[in-house]
Order: sequence, then structure tokens, then C-alpha cells
Amino acid sequence: MSRFDRPFIDEVLTRASILDVVGRKVTWDKRKSNLSRGDMWACCPFHNEATPSFHAVDAKGTYHCFGCGQHGNAIDFIIATENVPFPEAVERLARDLGIPLPARDPEAVTKDDQAKRLTNALDAARAAFAQALRSPEGAKARAYLTKRGLNEADWDRFGLGFSPNSRTWLKDRLTQGGHQLADLVDAGLLKMPDDGSSPFDFYRGRVMFTIADTRDRTVSFGARTLDPDGQPKYLNGPDSPVFNKSRNLYRYAQARAAAKDKPILVAEGYMDVIALERAGFAAVAPLGTALTEDQLGLIWKASKRPILCFDGDKAGLKAAERALDRALPLVSADKTLAFGFLPEGQDPDDMIKAKGAAGIEAVLESALALGSFLFQREQEREPLVTAEARAGLRKRLRQLTGQVTDADLQRELNEDMRRNLDALFAPAARPAFVPKARGKGGDTGPIGSATAELRLKIKAGTVRPKRTLVDLVTAPLLRAELLEGHEEAFAGLVLDNPGLNLLRHGLLDLHHAGTTIDFESVRLHLNQLGQSEAVRFLDEARRSPVNPHARPELSVEEAKRAWLIALQRLETHRALASDAAEAVSAAGSGDEAAFERLKRLVGERRALRADETSSAGASIVGGEGFSLPAED
Repeated sequence: MSRFDRPFIDEVLTRASILDVVGRKVTWDKRKSNLSRGDMWACCPFHNEATPSFHAVDAKGTYHCFGCGQHGNAIDFIIATENVPFPEAVERLARDLGIPLPARDPEAVTKDDQAKRLTNALDAARAAFAQALRSPEGAKARAYLTKRGLNEADWDRFGLGFSPNSRTWLKDRLTQGGHQLADLVDAGLLKMPDDGSSPFDFYRGRVMFTIADTRDRTVSFGARTLDPDGQPKYLNGPDSPVFNKSRNLYRYAQARAAAKDKPILVAEGYMDVIALERAGFAAVAPLGTALTEDQLGLIWKASKRPILCFDGDKAGLKAAERALDRALPLVSADKTLAFGFLPEGQDPDDMIKAKGAAGIEAVLESALALGSFLFQREQEREPLVTAEARAGLRKRLRQLTGQVTDADLQRELNEDMRRNLDALFAPAARPAFVPKARGKGGDTGPIGSATAELRLKIKAGTVRPKRTLVDLVTAPLLRAELLEGHEEAFAGLVLDNPGLNLLRHGLLDLHHAGTTIDFESVRLHLNQLGQSEAVRFLDEARRSPVNPHARPELSVEEAKRAWLIALQRLETHRALASDAAEAVSAAGSGDEAAFERLKRLVGERRALRADETSSAGASIVGGEGFSLPAED
């Protein structure tokens, strides 16, 4: 809960002059501004510009930049320009205005006092590590940093240090300086042994990297071992009352300050960030974890389109994929990600040493947009040589873009995916484009008549027999083991008929409850729920002489495999029909690309049906001669 209630905040904002607050940071433009009306213009403090586009209106108490979109009130301005959290911004503004602060909650006072003690201890540790780096004991650490191209000025700039290989070196030094053992443990500087004896130094024999919060206060450390056989190679400080590794980023405060006219780069590790920053880039890194939602939020506050700059190896690709999946529900038109990959086996330091900043610039220029990386990843999951694989690609892409909550962005991503699919599956050569001839007779001309023919072919294969659907859904009534391991595929089957859908849900209800599945138990369950339409389908299935998906002569594994393939093929037919319907509509208006897509989809449908037909009598489950039943 905030320390300040809404009435107090409103009082502060009412008494504050936005012109006074902003005027401390900008020079008002005399030509465009009108002081008597409280209508002022200046060059924006949040991005570089030559012509004033930053506007502040005293009567409204707000500012807005027409160049970069920054907008807010006096408190927002203090937060953005002075890098302080909301409570401190309110407190500063209230003090400037002479407004008495409300009494503080005793618990909050206790927490603040502890935080001050811990940050004081962490600052003392930072100074001790810096001094140790320059001592005789730090020779090996200095040699490592020199080998990485870092000089003494870099040590200070990046808060580098050294922790001697002793269990009590830091403990002795800080306790002699007046710091309490409990605070040193809480700060993550000391570690309590399992046997409950005296705590010992958490960092030993390592190069130290200072980790700061958004206000550039020391809150933890990262550490690299100097022992070639030492494990772990990198050690991150534990979470504490002043530090949470999932909510902080290495060098964030510096990157935010440098990101006014450049994107933030997200690298993998401390040395990557240091190399990038020394080369003139704004860069951050997560702290030993995959990028979190909180970390993405921090980055987007400073950069609308940060670029992930990861190694081109398997680990780098996996890290990028995890970031993509985490970001999909969060991205919007004004906050997204791009993905740049270094050559395999090279990190940013290697690239900069070999080619200078231009090497990194080349990586950034070739960075993939979020949609492009998404499509590339899904395309490469499996060979797209079968209709099922191609339909699976379409389905995955729809599901993934469906996670995007920004409606406009989701629509654009779907259009990108469609264009990419068209390009991927386009025939090698296209016939010359012939415009559609329009007339009272409807579809005429080469494209129009061909489209009409293809529309009939699509329609002929679109409607799947209801009998097939009923057999698929009711097969578990005869062989309940079909559901084992296939619940998700069964639950994901698209069923337009409400009664059949209710029957499917009834089967899943009983399966999840561990109840025996048979006609009587399902009928009882459906009647209790008042689902008469589902009962009708149940009775229809009971009267059927044979269910081809539950043949008793098949082994359990044979039956399960065949049933799953039937489910997948049904979804493939549906996906092709859906895509074809869109293509028919577009092709009918003379869209050549849609016409080519339509021909390709018809070909895919034919190939799928030919594959189903050719599988008759062929072994698909270990030579038993079982095949899917022929379609009506």
C-alpha cells in the first residue's frame, strides 16, 4: 500500500506548478511560449530534437511531447528525470511546496531503516572489493580484467572488484566497521552454514560486479570465479529485502540514461554488457535468469523496441525463444522486441575487438522483428513435407498470435503470418497475371472462371461427414483407454455441434474424476446435467453397429495411435478448409496471390486425401495391417 493516499497526492499536484517543476530541466522557447497564458514549449528533455515539440500547460498541470509521446504530471516528470520511485517523487515535491508529510506507518519505518542499513553495508562491501582489486591479493583478478581489455578507469566506471579467497575476509572487515552480522547475512554478503555455526563470506576468490537498482544504489553483486575448475562459473547474489533478481537488470540505470536516441540491447552476461557499453551502446542483462515480465516492463519504460543481442549458439537461441514466449502476451504497437544474433562462437566482446562497433551495428541492422522470429522458429520445428505438418504450422501460428492482447498488433501479425505462409508454399513459377473481367455474369475471365471451379472443389471437400465426427467423439465409450495421454488432443478438437461438444465434455468430466466410462455412466451424468442433445448423440452411437475407431481386434497402443491420427487429420482438413475459404473470397476479386494460394490449398487437400486412401491396407502400427477407415 502506498504511503500517500489519494487526497494527499491530489493536494500536492494542485499546489504544484508544472512550469516550475519542468522549468528546472528545460529552457523555454521564447517564440512559441506564452507565459501569461501558462502555455510553454521547449525541446524535449527525453529525446534529442532541434525544434521544440515538448508542451507544458500550467492550467492542466501536465506536459506532453509530440515527438516521443512522453506525457504526465509533475510527479511523473520527477520520476522520469530524477530516476526516483513514486513515493520519493511525491515526498520531494511536497517538501518543495512546504506541505507537511503524513505520519509514517511504524512497520514501513522499520523496513526503511533496515533497507538503509543493508545498502550501507553493500556500499561498504563495494568499496572493500574495489580496494582488494588493487591489493597484492588482487593480482590474478587484475590480470583477468586486463586480458578482457579493461583498464583501471573501467574498474571504477563499472564497479568492479575482487573478493579474496577467505571465509572471513569481508566479514571481519565490515564488522570492524560497525556493521551487524544479521544485516550482512540479510544483505546476501554472508551465508549461514547448515549447522547453524558462525556465518562466512558468500563471495570468495572471485571478480566482483556491482549490481545496482533503478536508482543506481548498490543492492547486490555478481561474481566470476578465477579458478578454471571452480563452479559455478558465475555466482549471483541471493534475493534480499533490497534485491530481487527477477526485478532488476545489470546496468539498467546507465542504459536508461543513454537510451534517449538509441535502443537498449539485452545481452546475456555482465562482460557482454560492459563490452557493449564501452563501445557506445545502451545495454542491460538479466541476472542469471531468463527474462521476466518485470524485467521486460523495466526495459520498455526506457526503450520501445529493445533488441535482444544473444550468441548464435543453441543456448542463445533458447534464451531468445524463452523471451519471445514471455513477451507475446505483453507486446503492443508501442512496446515490442527485436532479435539479433551474433555469429556462433562469438560474444559481443569478440565482435567488437574484431570489427569495432560496426560489427554490432551490422547485427542490429539485421535483427529480426518479433513476427519474423516467431515465424522462423515455428517453420523450423519440423520438415513441412506433409499436409499435416503444414496445417500444424498454421495452427501453431494462430495459437501464438492469439496470445497477443493488443488487437491491432494481433491483426497485423496474423496478416504477416499469412503472407509468410504464401511465400513459403508458393509454386516455383507463376502464370502471368490476368485481371478479372467484371460483368453481370459474375466470375469471368481466366481467374474468375478458375476461381469458380476451385470454389466447387473446395466446397466438395469441406463438409466432413457427421458420422465420422460422432465415431471419433464416442470411441472412448467403447475403449476408455483411448483418452489416456490424449486428453489434450481430444479437448482441443473443434466441434461446432453443441450436443456433440457437450458429450465430449461429459466424457472428459468422468475421465478426470476417475469414473468408469460406459454408456450407462455417461447417460446418467448427462441426464443429471440436463443435456438432452448430448444424450441423443449417445443413443445414436449406441445404435451404430460398429465404431471404426474402437475395433476390438486392435491392441491398446494400435487403437490409441490410430485414434490420435484420425483426430489430427480432421484438424488438418479443417485448417485447410478455413484457409481455402479466405483464399476463395480474395481470389474472386482478382487477387492473383490469393488465386495461387487457392490452387496450392486444393493441391494440399488432394495430397492429404490421397495419403489417407493409400494408407488403406498399409501398416501404420507395427505391421498389423490396420488403416484409418475410408471417408464417406
